[in-house]
Amino acid sequence: MTANSNFVSGNTYTATQANNFGRGLMADIKKSETTDTYTTTEKSMLQITFTQVSGRNYLITFIEPNLTGSAATTGVYRLREGAGTGGALYNSMRVVMPTLTAAMMNMQYVLVATTSGSLTVTATAQAGSGTVTATRSSSAICNMWVTDLGTGYVYTT
Repeated sequence: MTANSNFVSGNTYTATQANNFGRGLMADIKKSETTDTYTTTEKSMLQITFTQVSGRNYLITFIEPNLTGSAATTGVYRLREGAGTGGALYNSMRVVMPTLTAAMMNMQYVLVATTSGSLTVTATAQAGSGTVTATRSSSAICNMWVTDLGTGYVYTT
């Protein structure tokens, strides 16, 4: 299938074609409105579980909207397979933490499922030094979700 398939009037639309398209959100959006802090020890922030299907592509998104540091430092954010901080690493990024203003972190990863079944993904955070505060509220919500992108392309690094 190509991403720009044109369907012609009178042709048959098949289940195979339909199954290639994305299926949208794969699990309830996980969120937190509670302020959290973390130090130089990696800490679980949010985790989400969904049912993956082999051969499909999933976009995993994690957002921290309001981050500050106790001193000039960095925050390291990771998406890991499984529950907790010890799972296989999917993606990581480093964000410079300001002390007088706030930073935002938005991390994504495209997972190409090689098996079918339940999968848990954990978003973690770790300060380079000192303490990082993730200030959250009803208008600054930490979010994590998974979107099924379909099988229309093969994501490679």
